[in-house]
Amino acid sequence: MRARRRVLVLLFGLLWLLILGPRPGEPARRVASVDDLLDLDVAPFAIAHRGFGENVGEDPSRPIENTLRAVRAGFKAGVSVVEVDVQLTRDGQIVAFHDDYLPDFTCVNHLTLGQLHHRLPEVPTLTAVLNQARSFNQPGVLSGLFIVELKAAAPLCDPYDTQEHAIVSAVTDVIRRARMTEQVMLTSFSPALLYLALGEAPEITRILSISGLQFLTAQDIEAGLGLPVTLIHKNPVFGLQWAEIGPIFRLPGYASIDDVLRTAAVTGARVVEADLFFFLLPPGATFVDDVHKSGLKVLGFTANNADQWLFLQSLGVDGIYTNDVPFGVENQAPLP
Repeated sequence: MRARRRVLVLLFGLLWLLILGPRPGEPARRVASVDDLLDLDVAPFAIAHRGFGENVGEDPSRPIENTLRAVRAGFKAGVSVVEVDVQLTRDGQIVAFHDDYLPDFTCVNHLTLGQLHHRLPEVPTLTAVLNQARSFNQPGVLSGLFIVELKAAAPLCDPYDTQEHAIVSAVTDVIRRARMTEQVMLTSFSPALLYLALGEAPEITRILSISGLQFLTAQDIEAGLGLPVTLIHKNPVFGLQWAEIGPIFRLPGYASIDDVLRTAAVTGARVVEADLFFFLLPPGATFVDDVHKSGLKVLGFTANNADQWLFLQSLGVDGIYTNDVPFGVENQAPLP
């Protein structure tokens, strides 16, 4: 009797494959990947910056940043790629949240996931966020792709710079468990985090992020931001001078575009992205051409209005982060 049941189950399974599976000689349809996006010969594509919304929560009818609702709204609006920021809680959970700390300066890594949800119940885990993305990652559609920003640690919350291995390991574990290593890119202002990701999960595409702030002198930064700049030694140093800017930033400085390209090569980055401020500085004039000549893609961030989008588009970048997602979708290059 049991043998007969096993035969019936097997026959039913084969019939199901014949009905729903590919026809003989046809390849199985696969879902979109990061490679599909980066191999596009048209530009730019739009990236939903922290999802779809103003990203400040002023309008309760629109989603705030880094929430499940914002992620869904971004993909429903028509973008192929959504970006979120992530942080590590005290109990080792990865959550989508922009800063290391809450508005009262309580550090996220001092709170368990339960304690964080008690204060901010809308903060999702990265697992939940990727599950949302996967629902849009269907065969034949360039959608459901994701950028996860590994935040450079704030000295306030990681004074001894000891959290890097933990967050990289936890993030890559979540991505692998979600089976989305081909649908996710990791980005960071910290080449140290990208270098760890290269060793931890080399199959996940990496993006080196830079800001015009990193091309200024310590004196210029102190004068402009009113924060003290402390030069520090960082291991690995990547041949760069690192600094802490007040209690908020721990970043390397760059003296030239060659420094950026060398750092991208060491970290195995396939993409370099830069902010609007950088593109207004002298090195930004030829940056896109220089990076493209190195065989890498270029992203620009963040366009909050039409003028900023058109400025980044005029530079020839491959993709643009935007908070005005409908405008970005309407004005991006025609995508498959």
